[in-house]
Amino acid sequence: MDKQKILVVDDEAIIRQLLTRSLLKEGYEVETAEDGNIALEKAKKTSFNLLITDLKMPKKDGMEVLKEVKRTNPYVELIILTGYPTIETAVEAVRIGAFDFICKPFDVQAMLTTIKQCLEKQKYQIKHIELSELMTFAEITRLITSVFELEPLFNRILDSALSITKAKRGSLMLIDPKTRALNVKAARGLDKNIIRNTEINLNEDISDKAVQGKEQALTSSTLNIPLVSISSRSKGNALGMLNISDKVSEESFTEREKTLVFVLAGQAAVAIENAGLYLQLQENIDGLRKVIAQLNDTQNQLIQTEKLAAVGHLAFGIAHEIRNPLGIILGGVELLNNTLCKNDNASDEVVGKIKNSIDRANNIIVDLLKFSRASKLELKLVDLGKLLDEAAALVASRARLSNVEIEKNFPKENVRVNADETVLRQVFFNLYTNALDAMPKEGRLKLSISLNGKNKENNGKKENFVTVEVADTGKGIREEELSNIFNPFFTTKEPGKGTGLGLSIAHLILERHNGRIDVKSKVNEGTTFVVKLPQAA
Repeated sequence: MDKQKILVVDDEAIIRQLLTRSLLKEGYEVETAEDGNIALEKAKKTSFNLLITDLKMPKKDGMEVLKEVKRTNPYVELIILTGYPTIETAVEAVRIGAFDFICKPFDVQAMLTTIKQCLEKQKYQIKHIELSELMTFAEITRLITSVFELEPLFNRILDSALSITKAKRGSLMLIDPKTRALNVKAARGLDKNIIRNTEINLNEDISDKAVQGKEQALTSSTLNIPLVSISSRSKGNALGMLNISDKVSEESFTEREKTLVFVLAGQAAVAIENAGLYLQLQENIDGLRKVIAQLNDTQNQLIQTEKLAAVGHLAFGIAHEIRNPLGIILGGVELLNNTLCKNDNASDEVVGKIKNSIDRANNIIVDLLKFSRASKLELKLVDLGKLLDEAAALVASRARLSNVEIEKNFPKENVRVNADETVLRQVFFNLYTNALDAMPKEGRLKLSISLNGKNKENNGKKENFVTVEVADTGKGIREEELSNIFNPFFTTKEPGKGTGLGLSIAHLILERHNGRIDVKSKVNEGTTFVVKLPQAA
């Protein structure tokens, strides 16, 4: 166990000799000084447990010595000797933190007893302080390692360092990986302009060696401690600097405080790295979610395409097989109608129903043939706004009869796409017709074109997509029906009012234009069809 160190300061040699001899016998390590300046020099080099000093001395009196030593070593105990006791000096001694105020001449044995009590008190105080510091440090470490957002983490690290050292000012600076300069990430007690504008190159105020952890800039009133990664992954790369200054008590930083802050800096470096890895992981997870969503979307598109292709092939064969018998039936009905009595109203009604049913069946076959036909598209530059206007003109009369307002929101500049004008116009005509069917009495049909600037890869080339929205204020579509809306023969219309092929045909046409169609709807609020087409260069 290390011997306890005592510094005896007195301008009387006999006092120094008496106390030295007595203290050495008790097992203490003793040094002496005959004036205050020598005492301060020795106190700078050695951390003493106890300072025994006379008040009245040449060059620098005992009270000044006590204050200076206490500033550099706050744990030191103080005993004052004086041959001129006053109330004022006693009060000042207590304020500084002196253990006892002893008048000369003194009893040596009583002095030794006082010294023993003083050092016992110091031992327990230090243990209590160290235990409190360790408990505080453990809690600080737990808090730091539980934060994964960078800005709160930076502030927590700096506040923890200030709490450990009881300092007023500090900053946390990290190295910018691009510029290799230190930038302030958190600060306390500094001017906002300084915080905002401070950038330190590694060859300037703080040395590159200090940042790399090879040297630490330490003074009695400042700590500049490197944050160095200790993970094998980064091989000890420097992350930045933790700077602490100006203790509240105006004392110097103790060795223990320096050690605790160094340990904290190590924990902080790990926490910063972990937070960076966590954020990177979150970004990767978000990226994977987007990729998975895109894959699911693509898979759904492929399933839909394969489904439509299969139905198309089937429809083509069936349509031709059914159309011939229908033609024969229609001819027979016409012949039968001509031979029946012209005044037979019942016969006329029956024949009329048969002809309407045949016409409906024939319309379904026509739609089937459209759906199955894979004729080559005649692509050319098409003004999309003009095409939407033309399709809207085809339904304008019906919209007026249903008290449906058509609202248009098109860009001022022409928006062009490469498209087969005829079939693309048919797509939007079908969408308008569906919207009007959903608003039989009144409502609003909103048509909009937007250049959303989103890019999509197409055969290795990036394309800008134009978005067209066809929105109605009709009855809407139930959520459980939305996933089937583009399936062939699926319809939400009343029986006899739809073939269930219009949206399937639209989906097929847009896919052949390298576009797509989506739908969003809320019951009793309306439906919006979103069409995306590659914008012409």
